[in-house]
Amino acid sequence: MISLNGQWILRGKDADGLDVCVPATVPGCVHTDFLKNGLIGDMFYRDNSRFCQFIENNDYTYELRFQVSEIKDNAYLEFDALDTYCDIFLNGKLIAHTENMHISYAFNVDGVLARGENVLTVKFYSPVNAVKDKPLLKGAFTRERMHTRRIQCTYSWDWVDRFVTMGIFRDVRLVFRENNEIDNFYIYTKDINPFSAQLRLDISIRDYVSTEDKLEFSIFSPSGKPVYTKSRALVKDRFIEYINITSPELWYPSGYGEQPLYKLVISTPSSTKELLFGIRKLTVLEIEDEIDSEYWRIARELKEEAHLAPKDLNERSACFTVLVNGIKIFAKGGNWVPCEPFPSDEAPEKITKLLLAGKEAGVNMLRVWGGGIFEQDHFYNECDRLGILVTQDFLMACGEYPEKEEWFIDALRKEAEHAALRLRNHTCLAWWSGDNENAVLGHEDTDDYLGFPSATYGLEPVISQLDPDRYFFASSPYGGKPYSSFTRGTTHNTYFLWNMFTYLRSSDLSDYRKYFATYLTRFNAEQAALGMPFVSTLKRFMTKEDIFGEDTSISEYHTKNNPALNPSLYQYVDMFAQKLFGDFKDGCDRVRKMQLLHCEWVRLSLELARRHKWYSSGIIYWMFNDCWPAANGWSLIDYYAMPKPAYYVFKRCAKPVICSISEKDNVLQVRISNDSLEKAQGHGKLYLYDFRNDKNIFDIDFDFNVDLNASGVAFTCDYSMIPFSSSTVLLCDVECEINSDRAFFIPVRYKDIDFNYNCVKIVEENNEFITVEADDFTPFALIDVPYYLEENCFAIKKGERKRIKKLF
Repeated sequence: MISLNGQWILRGKDADGLDVCVPATVPGCVHTDFLKNGLIGDMFYRDNSRFCQFIENNDYTYELRFQVSEIKDNAYLEFDALDTYCDIFLNGKLIAHTENMHISYAFNVDGVLARGENVLTVKFYSPVNAVKDKPLLKGAFTRERMHTRRIQCTYSWDWVDRFVTMGIFRDVRLVFRENNEIDNFYIYTKDINPFSAQLRLDISIRDYVSTEDKLEFSIFSPSGKPVYTKSRALVKDRFIEYINITSPELWYPSGYGEQPLYKLVISTPSSTKELLFGIRKLTVLEIEDEIDSEYWRIARELKEEAHLAPKDLNERSACFTVLVNGIKIFAKGGNWVPCEPFPSDEAPEKITKLLLAGKEAGVNMLRVWGGGIFEQDHFYNECDRLGILVTQDFLMACGEYPEKEEWFIDALRKEAEHAALRLRNHTCLAWWSGDNENAVLGHEDTDDYLGFPSATYGLEPVISQLDPDRYFFASSPYGGKPYSSFTRGTTHNTYFLWNMFTYLRSSDLSDYRKYFATYLTRFNAEQAALGMPFVSTLKRFMTKEDIFGEDTSISEYHTKNNPALNPSLYQYVDMFAQKLFGDFKDGCDRVRKMQLLHCEWVRLSLELARRHKWYSSGIIYWMFNDCWPAANGWSLIDYYAMPKPAYYVFKRCAKPVICSISEKDNVLQVRISNDSLEKAQGHGKLYLYDFRNDKNIFDIDFDFNVDLNASGVAFTCDYSMIPFSSSTVLLCDVECEINSDRAFFIPVRYKDIDFNYNCVKIVEENNEFITVEADDFTPFALIDVPYYLEENCFAIKKGERKRIKKLF
């Protein structure tokens, strides 16, 4: 194998339309190569991104000269990814034309490859010009993208600017294939029983030739001990083996057990393949609620809400619960989007940092969203290692695709084959979804909806053949009538943004807790929440005046907009923050309240879902990470892989054991939510705290005993008997062997109580810890430091000190 990565030559037009010839890097793309050569400036600083958009209208050529000392038969050029429309020439001869970013390519170059110097040329064509004569189809944000099989979000979305590029964005190599090489293999857990875990191993041999050679395969335990070894004669091109592993070490999602990985080694005389995999069985329960049961009554009550009733036509409600090795999993996490607008720039180190931050915060599921890419192998390997389940969309989002055209369905078949063969052995992979939100108006008893042809004729037949042990759902959201309904299947609460923002425009938010409680779902695959990162992040892409000054145009530029919303997304954040937290006193106050908005939205929604476990079985936030530096953005972790304030609120609400306080029908309730696999037994104290005078108006002690993996009521009282005032907050502290927690409750908007949000200071610091102290009570202590902390954005009382560990 000869790697063709490294320095190439790039030719094309610059911003002035002049011809340029500059060094280029493969893997890479035009934007990053132009940046390295000084032809464009920092694309993320202020509004500089607008000055690089000329690139999408031009054609560009990458060229490499390389040496081959010896030529063999079966020479192939292998491209792991090409973006997107291009012609490939070797030594002046056209080898191939490609039009799909989402698949890999291999081209035979026998008779074209030369001994000595060779010239490989890849000519890319403007993806915008390539479809300019095609009719515009319906779609969110931009419309020309539906004709092109490339990353959708960087045509612009409401969280990333427009970066339509071209390039060889993953590895390229020259290989000389031999007979009897391992083409692909598939291993999965067929059964787990009291005697063993039974695995099914399916191996395909490429260029099979009958010989006396052997196919050998072995499995090693997580500690490296051989637990299975076998040798078979190479008498055919496909082998299926059933393997029993006694006393198996089972793989569980993070928080529910360990993630032991076995090692599979397969070899023939001409090739060897290795894989780390876990033994686990995953099931999705969709059990209808018994009539007149608690869950049935909750669903019926929600269906009567005026803003939701027209969008839920289900006659019966049902759960959507993930089961791993027989254990119910409450899914907590976020939607993963590409962590760079240019996939070639996605560094494994950044991916690992993001995933480690997720695990640290209690994330056990990520959804790879359909407007992005099939991520690099490192992403899925790390999710296997860390115990983070992955649900994988196929790569269509929010639009009307040309799915009645055969070329499009054929492209989807190729993408499904490519994705299934590459990803199906990953233990983390929970299920496939046909697209993102194209089929929101569909249901399983009709074929008259967007996405039906794509799923039915393009994707599902391939997945059924190549990955039959894994779920395929037609779309995300999925289930119910229609798929966008909320009393069965999965739901996207982002789909109801228009309803939410209509409420925000018309309401004074005095009942906002009650209103947002109506968005309780069975499994929420997209929970909306947005707000600002820490100021230390904002300073990396804006000036101080941009951040704190009266002119907010750069913040608005980095917020982007959703064309379905009027006014702009930034204006909604502005409106929501002021209605909830009060008028902005100055620029610092504006930023802080936009941060607090994100914190409160996450707190409300995650506490709500966990209080109603197992009516609700999961909440996946829109979104986990970011694709470029957003000001008011949806992510929990910012573009620079640093936590936003809301990340820490998610972390607190995702702890194994939390308490939460709610009120309904004049009854105040303290509930303990336990996601651990041991009983939560402990002590709690509920008290009304007068933060102006630093004293308790009353306090009530209680004990609790909540079953493992359950949620239970720990305390109730008459809500009207609590003497709330403008200087009080209801606090609840709980302690058990698993962890401690503090929850708070106020009966009004934050603006109705004069909280101090800037009263915490660092009083001690060393390499491992910081100690903070509060001069006053605050419900969200914001500590802006350039590293991850074990805790942040927590409720702290006047005079309290907290010693906090630095993480990374």
